[in-house]
Amino acid sequence: MMSLAVSAHEQLAMQIFEQERFTETEVGDFIARYPELESLLVASVAKIPAENGFTLKLYSEKSNDVYIIEKSVAQTVMIKTFLPFEVTNKFFEGEIRGTLYETLKDDLKNERIARQISEAFKEDFTTTRGLKAGASYSFEVIEYLDNGEPVKFGNVVKASLFVGKAVSERVLQQNLETLEWDLLPVDPAKNEKPFYAPVKMSRVSSLFNLARKHPVKRRIQPHNGIDFVAKAGTAVYPALDGVIIAIGRAKAKGKFILIEHADGYQTTYDHLRKFTKGLRVGSKVELNDQIGEVGRTGYATGAHLHFGVLRDGLYVNPLHLVKDYTFDQKDLFEIAEAEEDSAE
Repeated sequence: MMSLAVSAHEQLAMQIFEQERFTETEVGDFIARYPELESLLVASVAKIPAENGFTLKLYSEKSNDVYIIEKSVAQTVMIKTFLPFEVTNKFFEGEIRGTLYETLKDDLKNERIARQISEAFKEDFTTTRGLKAGASYSFEVIEYLDNGEPVKFGNVVKASLFVGKAVSERVLQQNLETLEWDLLPVDPAKNEKPFYAPVKMSRVSSLFNLARKHPVKRRIQPHNGIDFVAKAGTAVYPALDGVIIAIGRAKAKGKFILIEHADGYQTTYDHLRKFTKGLRVGSKVELNDQIGEVGRTGYATGAHLHFGVLRDGLYVNPLHLVKDYTFDQKDLFEIAEAEEDSAE
């Protein structure tokens, strides 16, 4: 039976030869036959005891190559083979303690995966220090098996970070600039974004961020939406047809409206100066119905609209779901886009 585990970190084949106490002559013979061994990264090692010796399997990190060494009292022989591994997806989740990188390295015992995920989220998340909300992670990674035994991990297919009620997600996609496969945020095509901008074009001052320093509270906490800077009194519209499920005032959000839409989405509109008369819980609103005015109620340092999107109860990044224009600008923008497409 195999005695192996996915290694805690990438090892060079030369380090393994030293650990297993192969002689200089044996190592020299290995390299003479397979010169790439001098710099080969090994994902994991299987050591299988045998009568008067053992079998050692070295699984290459970057290919399906496996180097098999049969060692006995009489001789030591190495062969190289190409294995059609069994492939599955493995799911991991856990609480984040300190930095994301250190947490993943400790939990998974794999530095490459820890680097891949922490690099993908570097703009969203660095540390839980100062956060009152709990933080956690989940991800799926390709796992390769040899005769049912796990031998190494491939790429991370999908990863999510949760801080309080906010989630940030990355999926495996081809980077069109480098042509490498990376963990990237999903950014749908313009015609696939369901929401319209809730105010006419204005500057976005704060982005969705899981570890932003709050401008009023002066402490690190998630920013669960984006802020549109606009003059007090600017009209606010629903980002999509829906039903109001909450309307009122809260200490931090100020005057706010929460609208429920189809497909598990909700949108929130915070720091309003006032609501449109007649709105209440249960009111149906359409894209061209004004629901309020931009203000600075609640925890706000200036007039702006905080706009948030929830999917299945968790805040997600609105930038990946909102068109660049309001509903009443639809015809103008779509004509311009059609002209651009035809010119290309």
